[in-house]
Amino acid sequence: MSQSRIFSIFDKLIILLLFVVTIPLLYLSFYNEPSADDYTYAIKLCKNSFFYTQYYEYMHWGSRYIATAILIADPIHWGSFFGYRMISALMIVLFICASYFMFYQQVKNKILSIKLASVLSFVYIFQLPEINSAFYWLSGAATYHLSNILFVLYIGFSAKISKKKKLGNLILFLLIFLIVGCNEISMIYLLLYNFLLLTYNFSKTRNFFTLYFYLFVWTGLLTIFILIAPGNYERSHSVINPYSFSEIIFRSLKKTIVIIFRYSFLSFLIIFLAFYNLRKPLQKMRFTWLSLPYYFYTPLFLIVIFIGCFPSIYTLGTYPPLRTVNVIFLMILILLMIFCHKLINRSFINKIHLPQFLINISLLILVLGYTFAIRDSEDYDFSNNIYYSYDDIVSGKAKKYKEEVHKRYEIIQKSKEDTVYLSPIQTKPRIIYHSDLSHDPKHFYNASMAEYFNKKAIIIK
Repeated sequence: MSQSRIFSIFDKLIILLLFVVTIPLLYLSFYNEPSADDYTYAIKLCKNSFFYTQYYEYMHWGSRYIATAILIADPIHWGSFFGYRMISALMIVLFICASYFMFYQQVKNKILSIKLASVLSFVYIFQLPEINSAFYWLSGAATYHLSNILFVLYIGFSAKISKKKKLGNLILFLLIFLIVGCNEISMIYLLLYNFLLLTYNFSKTRNFFTLYFYLFVWTGLLTIFILIAPGNYERSHSVINPYSFSEIIFRSLKKTIVIIFRYSFLSFLIIFLAFYNLRKPLQKMRFTWLSLPYYFYTPLFLIVIFIGCFPSIYTLGTYPPLRTVNVIFLMILILLMIFCHKLINRSFINKIHLPQFLINISLLILVLGYTFAIRDSEDYDFSNNIYYSYDDIVSGKAKKYKEEVHKRYEIIQKSKEDTVYLSPIQTKPRIIYHSDLSHDPKHFYNASMAEYFNKKAIIIK
């Protein structure tokens, strides 16, 4: 039987680890509660229509029309807090399904696709820089993680472009529209990806006016639509950037190095072990778009991280928030998989025979060692999603947090006063907690929550 059609112990370990990291996150979805911007957007449809809200956001705040559309249609607008929680679970499941689809379009082998999707999904969730804004805080999930899901789907659909597949080609144009409307970093990556597809296809066929050209043009037009948004100008100029252009370049390079250090090395080791384990079926497959030399992918790797860091530093003078790094991290993983695939095809790899038990043990040492060694490294922004997800459940933090929040709801709803005073949240689970109300009743979180519950003011005492 073909090796691509059987599960080795390593394959089972990866799939098991994916379950180990996913199950508690799905369970924590039931304890998730809206916060901050969630209330701000949930009340917008109470004042204006859907299309006017989109127009106002584009003119005065930002151009993320897809993220805005999802946020103003937040289930809590309709009074469904359960629906809000289910979106968290959906964000997790959809990424895994999208990963499988992407690999199946590449290899056309269900079992091998399961193995590869398990590797990508596990490493992504395991080291995701900010898991809260990826899955649980809807304002972050709809803006950044959703674009990651859509981008993975786009890679899958673009792998088999054909004139005969009209529906698939239409889906590509739709996905571009959706991705560009989520956030600017994904937009830049999509523009770069389509440019590379266009130039690579032209180098092979010498035919310029193909579907690749129209995809690139469509992406470019939507990019212009985003860049000229008056709201983007207002938001970026609401903060004075204290850095000169040379300092912005330096800080972008510095952040690039930091991101490589934090999120690339461990991810590379796990992916390489997985690809080494799958080297025989993978070596039989020839992907023409992976035939480019290392000196093409290495600068591309650095450029991808750099252009992910540059916009935040250039416009706001701050390093990209971790929810933005989530987008950069996905690109890192995809490029690391390309590196590992090229590496296992090197002749010297076939001369190296690592015992299977050593590969299996190495995987467990890397995962468990990191999980129990990086618990208290908040200052360095290292993520530890496995440890904290289980800790939030076993310690009872998630349950206590939900009880505190629901006690707040009860106090607000039973109060006959226009101004409601609440106690601060005492229990803050690391995975699902995002932020708390302020002592200032004019703070946007306080003001929007007060308006949501038909109160004049909500204040933390």
